[in-house]
Amino acid sequence: MRWFLTFLLLLPGLALAQPRSVAEVFARPAQQALLMRIEVALAQVQARHGVIPAEAAAEIARTGNTAMVTPEAVAEERRKVGHPMVSLINVWARVARGNAGEFIHYGATTQDIFDTAAILQCRQATELMLGRMLAAEAAMVRLAEAHRATPMIGRTVGRHALPITFGLKVSSWMAENRRNIERLRGWLARTDTGMLSGAVGSYAALGPQAFAIEAELMRELGLGAPWPADWKGAKDMFAEWGALLAVSARSWGRIAQEIFILQGDDIREVVDPSDSVGSSTMPHKVNPGHSRTVVAQSRLVPALAVVLQDWQVSIGERDQISNAETLGELGAAMDRLLVAAAALMQGLEVLPDNMRRNLGRTNGLIMAEHAMFLLGERIGKHTAHEEVRQAALSAGRNNTTLVAEIMARPALAAAARGLDLQRELDPTRYLGLSPEATDRAVAAVRAARGG
Repeated sequence: MRWFLTFLLLLPGLALAQPRSVAEVFARPAQQALLMRIEVALAQVQARHGVIPAEAAAEIARTGNTAMVTPEAVAEERRKVGHPMVSLINVWARVARGNAGEFIHYGATTQDIFDTAAILQCRQATELMLGRMLAAEAAMVRLAEAHRATPMIGRTVGRHALPITFGLKVSSWMAENRRNIERLRGWLARTDTGMLSGAVGSYAALGPQAFAIEAELMRELGLGAPWPADWKGAKDMFAEWGALLAVSARSWGRIAQEIFILQGDDIREVVDPSDSVGSSTMPHKVNPGHSRTVVAQSRLVPALAVVLQDWQVSIGERDQISNAETLGELGAAMDRLLVAAAALMQGLEVLPDNMRRNLGRTNGLIMAEHAMFLLGERIGKHTAHEEVRQAALSAGRNNTTLVAEIMARPALAAAARGLDLQRELDPTRYLGLSPEATDRAVAAVRAARGG
């Protein structure tokens, strides 16, 4: 949704029309400007319905900016009165001419405005984060395409398993990131409204026109139709937002942790670029940069998401035990993660020669599956499984090759007669449909991206 960026351009007194980070979205000056924009829109809607005088709405609109109602003045007032909305209204009313100040926040309650603002903030934050996820996705598409057929070892349970391609590995990362993109887009579609229902959700202060005024206010803010029931005491939409970010963070934690391992000297199949000094004592150290940041933030985001889940538990219609500031903390942490994740994917260097070298580290043991099926055609699959297993164990004990141990076992040697085992058990020839599966994943992601 790009409407919100246009909406921000209309915010008087907000110098930064398009925040560069989620932290800026939730910063106090930006939040105040948003609260005031909601109050201005409310006054204008109420004036159209005859609830407040038109001249009062015009004066509220004229003064509804952070140049006339400065964040510093509001902060000072809050230290005196101890209430976020009352402090804003008090300072605003002093600069408004005539009795216009009497009609600021007319018929609304604090939670109406703050929760609506929080929805708008989370939506804008989500758009920023989706942009970073899409940038990382574009880089992964390029990596998968470039390395669709680059052989490497696949690893399961921490051990060498079977040959795959690096493109296949990237396609798994890419598909998981795409699912998280779709989940967040689903949240945007489901969470597209605010509220104006009064202190306990009864709409009493706004009278019989309350439903119409609420719906019109949402349209003024670029939001969808109001939910049919008041949600002041329900915070499930924010808990869901946190949960989806937590899932996305864990996904990136998986990806970044694997890159962290793959870039280490013992494996050295990729390079996570970093220009920073690696150690105060060891001049040779060049430590991974982006993968460490992603892993660290992937631990923080889910922990903050739990706080939002606890926020769901409210007493009565609302209890004002608020964890709203966690929205900003969580969003900022996720944004830091995604900035690093996009940079990681965009700068990742792949070392195909080292991948090929690692394919040979087990002296051919990774080809035991293929040997079993190949020889099993002649002596039976289950017989071949046990015979090849014993050959593999001997190769490990004797530090010999799988081919050598197969030829040392009479039953297997007889079954292998006429076969060029060196060629047949070349790991680069046993990639299955890894390149084709990579192509399929890339095509699906490209289609989801619109070509």
